[in-house]
Amino acid sequence: MLRQRLLTALAIIVPAFLLIAFAPTWAFGLVVVIVVAAGAWEWMQLSGLVTPVARVGYLLATLVLLVAPLVAGIFSGWSSWHIAVLILAVIWWFFVFIALAWYRVGIGANPSGRLLLRAAGLLTLVPAGLALVWMHTIDPMLVLYLIILVAAADTGAYFAGKRFGRSKLAPEISPGKTREGLLGALFTVILVGLLGAWLFGLAQMDALVFGLLSIVVALVSVAGDLQESVLKREAGAKDSGTLLPGHGGVLDRIDSLTAAAPVFLFGLLWTALLPGSLH
Repeated sequence: MLRQRLLTALAIIVPAFLLIAFAPTWAFGLVVVIVVAAGAWEWMQLSGLVTPVARVGYLLATLVLLVAPLVAGIFSGWSSWHIAVLILAVIWWFFVFIALAWYRVGIGANPSGRLLLRAAGLLTLVPAGLALVWMHTIDPMLVLYLIILVAAADTGAYFAGKRFGRSKLAPEISPGKTREGLLGALFTVILVGLLGAWLFGLAQMDALVFGLLSIVVALVSVAGDLQESVLKREAGAKDSGTLLPGHGGVLDRIDSLTAAAPVFLFGLLWTALLPGSLH
């Protein structure tokens, strides 16, 4: 299993790095749309959409809501209504962060709960795709930094939780996650944030703000992970899919990133940390 996970990871990491670092934004955006479409397909399966008409409708809604603003942003420039999408995403993740504390198994057993889970897919995937492509037009290194940040948080949480984990973080949602793991993630993120601030050439105060933003983004990424765990728990599934051998489905790989991307971009725009790139 470990060998399979490593092989799959290498098969993803190298092409992804080349795509982000060297491809034009329209090509990167096309791949993002494909990944979001795959995530939407898994989401509709986990949320109980079974009829062909419902599945096609959900997929088309996701693509229309994503592709139209992407085309406008890439070729005509990003505008205030793109920012409105980011604000909506920030509000959504604030709601998710609070709601996770009140979660109890069985929310998907009633019609209103199922409707909320399905709407959550649109509110999660569309702003994330938009934010990633928007960041790529600003500076592809921002996308790479965000991916490294989220991966570092996951890695720090895994090793700290494995070594020191005692107190469950969210036993109703994901019994394997611990508070000690969360602290390990935050410690790792602080180091990555300091390194990122140095690489982007930020002044001292801006570096502090950038580090704080990185910590906030890491916390939000945990909410993205837990939200997908809720979706899988309600569906009675271990993984979101089988597309990636050893890793599960697409959602299993991008769950943290879907939460982190819009919050990170909004934070950059709001604080104007990189004024040369954000105008």
